[in-house]
Amino acid sequence: MNKIFMESRGYTFKSILGEGTFGKVVSAYSTRLKKRVAIKVIDKKKLSPICKEKFLCRELEIIRSLNHPNIVKTLDIFESLTSKVYVVMEFCVKGDLLNHINVNGALPEHSVCKLFTQLCNGVQYLHNRDVAHRDLKCENLLLDIHLHLKVCDFGFSKRLSYADGRMMLSKTFCGTSSYASPEILKGFPYNPKVSDVWSMGVVLYMMLLASMPYDSSNIKKMLEIQIEHAIIFPNIPSVSAEVKALMQRILHPIVGQRITINSILKTTWMLQKVKSEDSDNPTTSNAGCRQEVPPEEKDKVEDTFPKADSSPGEGPSTAAPRQ
Repeated sequence: MNKIFMESRGYTFKSILGEGTFGKVVSAYSTRLKKRVAIKVIDKKKLSPICKEKFLCRELEIIRSLNHPNIVKTLDIFESLTSKVYVVMEFCVKGDLLNHINVNGALPEHSVCKLFTQLCNGVQYLHNRDVAHRDLKCENLLLDIHLHLKVCDFGFSKRLSYADGRMMLSKTFCGTSSYASPEILKGFPYNPKVSDVWSMGVVLYMMLLASMPYDSSNIKKMLEIQIEHAIIFPNIPSVSAEVKALMQRILHPIVGQRITINSILKTTWMLQKVKSEDSDNPTTSNAGCRQEVPPEEKDKVEDTFPKADSSPGEGPSTAAPRQ
């Protein structure tokens, strides 16, 4: 990263937000926009040829095309002579959803409904444009100053293609194991839109109960439990029967029986009116993969939940370097 080069493009370096294998995420001030932004700096020299040609090019093409209130907005993309790519994005001051849960615990059901509606809207927008995210998880969902949810990190995203009117199934098994659907864990070619829905179900469970629905320490055992359609709901905190029923339909091991986003949005639980705004405290993210609030602006918060890394060898996340 070259601070002088950044300044020549109108961005004044403020702080490093995180570092990973392929680069770093920094905070900067945009003299043109007159506001703080997040900049992801990817070192192309550290990428394999297939990563550069397939994953990096694919992600940059996709994020340039996106424009939705629940998708992190890409403001600028430029490259230096030293083969570093700078991706300038809106800065989400309240960090990522994982740390929001770490700090506040299980979220009130009305707040979860609001956030999950925003997640559905963002992912539905992607799917309607034939884009699959393929790595939806709490770490890749950011919160702005108003606690509006925004999907980020499109390093494993893919624009879907069709042959004879039928979607071509994905054969790249990427993402994060604890959020991965049974068909991905089995190694089967999969419909990435349907697999995205499964990951959304894991996010929903996490927001409601501040824990994961499955123990990913033993993938084989986890897959067996998923196939049995066994979802355990602790008594504390209690959640409504309506949202339990919804999660059963989202986390369904049979692809053809998994509920669609359109149907999710029409369920009774999703249509309920949110009566009050979520007043949870702001949080930070202290992992190099995600935007976080700099220490000088907010106290550091230590993560209390284990994080699963995205599967190695499938390509970099240029939107947020991974460890």
